[in-house]
Amino acid sequence: MDKKQTSPAAADDPFGSLVGYHLRRLSVLAMTDLSKALAPLGLKPADASVLFSLAANPGITQSDMGKTLGIRRANMAPLIAALVERGLIDRQAVDGRSQALRLSASGRLLQSQARKVTETHEQLWFGELAPDARGDLIALLRGLWQERV
Repeated sequence: MDKKQTSPAAADDPFGSLVGYHLRRLSVLAMTDLSKALAPLGLKPADASVLFSLAANPGITQSDMGKTLGIRRANMAPLIAALVERGLIDRQAVDGRSQALRLSASGRLLQSQARKVTETHEQLWFGELAPDARGDLIALLRGLWQERV
């Protein structure tokens, strides 16, 4: 992590006091780096998010997962279809149109590998934060976005 520091709201920085701008900059950098780290596994961050969600919630429907992850139906359908085609996810009919999703054996293995890659990435990017500060930051950010969905 770059140690360059500037004053929080320098007069010549039009974005100095804009929290959203700084969140976006960090998000773009971190997700770009995570994408590179996951690429050898043939995954993108969205793919890994689906695998993590299924590991934690076996049997969740595609619709519910989309709501949980904040992914629109139009984007969720091809994402799931590609993971099914790769043999990472199994579908099981629940009722008329709903299908429960579960990780296949190869999906569980890849999820585990992706989790390790993601945890390593998290440590590289955020490991300098004290555990309490990290927990506080996560709680604060989660609270901000959850009250808006």
